[in-house]
Amino acid sequence: MVSLRSSLGFMNNVIQNVSEVDVRQVADLYKDLKSAGVIVPHGEGRSKGAVSIVCSELAKMDRGKIVVDRSDVGFADRDFGQAALKLWQRFGRVSLLILSGSGRSLIPLVDAQKLALLISKPGKTGDYTIDVVTSDPESPIGKLGQKYGTCTYVKGRTVSEENSLTSEFKQYGILEDIFILSACIVLQAVAECIYEDSDANTISEKINRLLTETNEIVESVVKSDFLHTLVELLERRGVCYLAGLGSSREVARMTGVRLSHVKRAIGDQVYVSGDTNTPPPRAGDLLIVVSHSGETEVVATWCKSFKKMGGVVASIVGAKDSTIASLSDYTLYIPSRYSPGRPNDFYIKAAFATSPIPLFLVDRLQERGLKLPEYILRWYHSIMA
Repeated sequence: MVSLRSSLGFMNNVIQNVSEVDVRQVADLYKDLKSAGVIVPHGEGRSKGAVSIVCSELAKMDRGKIVVDRSDVGFADRDFGQAALKLWQRFGRVSLLILSGSGRSLIPLVDAQKLALLISKPGKTGDYTIDVVTSDPESPIGKLGQKYGTCTYVKGRTVSEENSLTSEFKQYGILEDIFILSACIVLQAVAECIYEDSDANTISEKINRLLTETNEIVESVVKSDFLHTLVELLERRGVCYLAGLGSSREVARMTGVRLSHVKRAIGDQVYVSGDTNTPPPRAGDLLIVVSHSGETEVVATWCKSFKKMGGVVASIVGAKDSTIASLSDYTLYIPSRYSPGRPNDFYIKAAFATSPIPLFLVDRLQERGLKLPEYILRWYHSIMA
């Protein structure tokens, strides 16, 4: 693997952990996903957002994979075992792709157990796979992956790294940053190999490139006026909104979860635009927008409305000279290797680009005398991610 260093400790941990991933496990995952007639992405909290981003790109590429989301209103059946049988009849081989750091996420575990019962029936072994990416291979979900499909071990935070000091957040991240970001790199590399129909041996090359490019983006963000301006805006009393559509919305939601734990500590709220519980903005509120094209009409309309209400708009875009960029008070441009029909790495890079925001906000609040106990964040993670 490539040799890289970051100014942020948690990013160095991501680099180290991805470098230690067993490429044979990733190759097995690649083969299962490539041969699947339909993929069902699964997870909870930000893990679900991360796996959904990559699966969305698999679905949109030329000769795209069939991807069916468990949360879709038209999902085949409430019972996953029955749903899997119907999906196999329609599309062929079914892959249940689970991203879970703990390997104990309740709903994915229940669905995996239902699918395991189906696989155990005579003649069903080759029709279904449980493909797991986890930081605990000996967890219930990890063991199901090992027995009925694949289990890719991606290291997260170790127990010894738990720390109650907010000054340690840059070293270890917030809310399983290390596992989720590391898994994003691995899954994106797999998606690109599936698109290219390339040999599994090329996965390591793609992982190296993605690590290099995401590290460069994080370093650029850390040094940018964009980040430090956002931190100044976020430390003020006010509501923060995040917006995007499709995969951009998943990035916005993942960022919102992390920011909300910090903003709530000072009595503020964080919302994702378009959710049913989202209140109207007020003057001085902040809108953070994610958009690859910068031309998404609905999101541009939100920006215009927000500006009319006296709010501040900050955007993360893949096109400098775009409508959304022109409507923004502050803009961060993220280059991506995108061409129509291939998996777009913009969204994974955007997830990395937003990762320092809550960390630097915690630093700023600590400078102001506010301390955020890590046990509160761990408790929130136990029910949210």
